[in-house]
Amino acid sequence: MDAAEGFPSGLFAQHRAIEALLRQLDGVRTRGGTTDDEDLRLLCALRRLLVPHLAAEEEHLYPLARRCLPGGRALADAAGCTHASIRRLLDRANDHRLSVPGRRRATAVLLLVLRTHVRGEEEHLFPALRARARPDELRRCERRLREPRAGPAGPAGRADSAVWGLPPGAGAITALRDHLTGHESTGQQSP
Repeated sequence: MDAAEGFPSGLFAQHRAIEALLRQLDGVRTRGGTTDDEDLRLLCALRRLLVPHLAAEEEHLYPLARRCLPGGRALADAAGCTHASIRRLLDRANDHRLSVPGRRRATAVLLLVLRTHVRGEEEHLFPALRARARPDELRRCERRLREPRAGPAGPAGRADSAVWGLPPGAGAITALRDHLTGHESTGQQSP
């Protein structure tokens, strides 16, 4: 498999680990009567996965998108803004000052935003980079993404264009609106 076909295998593996934790959090939410400790334990595990993952994308993946994709600067800036939203939602879901129902609502929104973001990267960003970036750029990015990372990168910029077909900032807002109203952007109703 060459770099274009396998890129970014490390991020795909991290996405699968994140999705596994999201499924566990879904299970906690649907079972009801579980302890708050279980929620917090899973949220801590999610934070341990997300912090270095988001930072690595901001440091290596999004700069590649800026260089290689038409509209890549706006796309990368908007994705960085989504990362900032994910961090705030994660903090809110872990906020001990909130009631358990308040934290669970924050967790539900976090799960929705994360799933939307991961799906957007995998369905749109990764294939676009495989199609437009040179193989040596993909290999270098893949290698750098695999390097251990201690913490978040600098602040994300502002979006000037659409991301995954949505206007700037609308990804999380649309996902939240659809979740709260029971409407899906694809025209299907939520269960």
